[in-house]
Amino acid sequence: MTTEKENNYYLKKKRILLRTFDAALTMGKNVLVAYFGESKYNELSTTVRNEFEIIIPQIPYIGGDDNPGTESLIFNVILLPLLQFFEKEGLDYYEIGKVTYDLFEAFYKVILLKDNIFSEEFINGEKERAKNSKLCKYADDWVFDFIKSDGKNFTFGMDYSECGVHKFYKAQGAEHFMPIVCIADLAQAQAYGYGLYRTQTIGNGAPLCDFRYVKNGSTPRAWPPDNLPEFKKK
Repeated sequence: MTTEKENNYYLKKKRILLRTFDAALTMGKNVLVAYFGESKYNELSTTVRNEFEIIIPQIPYIGGDDNPGTESLIFNVILLPLLQFFEKEGLDYYEIGKVTYDLFEAFYKVILLKDNIFSEEFINGEKERAKNSKLCKYADDWVFDFIKSDGKNFTFGMDYSECGVHKFYKAQGAEHFMPIVCIADLAQAQAYGYGLYRTQTIGNGAPLCDFRYVKNGSTPRAWPPDNLPEFKKK
């Protein structure tokens, strides 16, 4: 049973969330104007902002500021009204994917990497998070196992058996967007200069997401995604 604090968490942050949404649109403006034109961009920015404001109370509480997953969840909730707008405009699946991937690349040129993900501190934190995730304190949170390096192919990994973003998109009737949403991780890895590979994701219908991170590795551009092992054509 959720507490009043949990129920009001996102509503109390509504102004901050809307400013974050506006910042995301600003980061992606050049991509969106290039694709749709200035007039349609103005329509888009108003429409998707209103839609985002509507779904703010529907964002599930998963621990708030104490859970790093909250930030990831919010990023993907911001993305949802954009994906829905693209679909309503008649873009096909690959067109939606292309413009969305271009947006990912625009975002990660501006958004700085907060943590050294290969530091001992970060890795120890992920080990603790993995252990705590098994307690399933919040039903809409991620659940995962930390995977130690195999000493050859990857530095560390995570096997996610439950994904907070997938749960939210499924609840919103938007699960079909998940194969596109998933590749944000690959765009991020490419932008920040580390290796990331997966063979499967929950968003593509698999039972888990098998993240494998490689220090000093590289991640190729993930769009078009047809050759990605995880990608199942829609």
